Amino acid sequence: MRFVWDPSDLNPEQAAAVTEPSSIFLIACPGSGKTRTLTYKIAYELSRRTDKRMVVAITYTHRAADEIQERIEDLGVDTSGLWIGTIHAFCLEWILKPYGIYSPELARGYRVIDPYDRERLLERLCAQYKGITHWDCDYYVTETGYQLGCVDTRKHPIIQNVLKEYFKELSSSRQIDFELILWYAYCLMRDRPPIAVLLSRVFSHILVDEYQDTKQIQYSILTSILRAGRGETKILIVGDPNQAIYGSLGGYAMPLDEFRAQAGIPIKEFALSLNYRSSERIISYFSNYSVHASKITGAGKDAKFPSRITYNQKVTRSNVHDEIVRLIRKSLDNGYSPENICVLAPQWVLLASTTRKLGKVRTSS
Repeated sequence: MRFVWDPSDLNPEQAAAVTEPSSIFLIACPGSGKTRTLTYKIAYELSRRTDKRMVVAITYTHRAADEIQERIEDLGVDTSGLWIGTIHAFCLEWILKPYGIYSPELARGYRVIDPYDRERLLERLCAQYKGITHWDCDYYVTETGYQLGCVDTRKHPIIQNVLKEYFKELSSSRQIDFELILWYAYCLMRDRPPIAVLLSRVFSHILVDEYQDTKQIQYSILTSILRAGRGETKILIVGDPNQAIYGSLGGYAMPLDEFRAQAGIPIKEFALSLNYRSSERIISYFSNYSVHASKITGAGKDAKFPSRITYNQKVTRSNVHDEIVRLIRKSLDNGYSPENICVLAPQWVLLASTTRKLGKVRTSS
């Protein structure tokens, strides 16, 4: 049965992306209803299936996959033709499990190392070196090898030694980590082109969420399927280059022209430009930091809200946590609920001290 929605469910931009039959490169500004659009697109294509080919949706987290799956089921659409999950789960399910026997490193079997066990292994290998921890040993794979995530280049020679032993121990115990999942999937697709052809016959549509944080090697895996399908496998790739946050871990907001050339198929560009979340003041302030020129229009009920933006140039680094706690306490005293207070930082570790101080505030209150 064809999926039909109430006209008020989607705005014209969203509806156009959902019903477009061609492949789409969709740039979605913050608060534009990206997840709703993606959900309706998946539901729409599932309802139009005429054969056994699958619809695949790739999300950045398992939580996002579960949320979208639940939303689609709530719409009353049959999800038996849907596979949804992260890129790592996709590579495991559709590439390594069926075709790993063609990889010399995987042919005798393998196991994905638990994140906790991985951390313990790296800590043990780092113990012989001063000033190096498992935090320094993050890396990401590329088409030619791997890159270190540590920004302190003085540590790189030692980290290389640690990773050499790390890879050796993984190999001897027939284990792979999440980055190696991508590496071996890429190698199989590169060395055995028929795999991409077979997958292109299995998938009618591939939908990719948060493309701005996708790695080059992930693009290569996905576009090899699109190229092999010669336009028979359609894609909707959605995200916002202005919201990219994982550049240090290999994330890359690939421009449309580059993606189109790599996929070898026609792809149309669409945009979601209506922000339903923020005030016009916040949107205007955000535009000062955008790296990709895009139109954003405040369209929500709070568009005219008189947001106040301040910048503290006097607080010292040693006092920043106390200042954040003070501002939170002030907001709570003024009647704002904790659910309406947000604290952002480049990395979670930078908020550890603030979190501890907030715990003391709750205990004493």
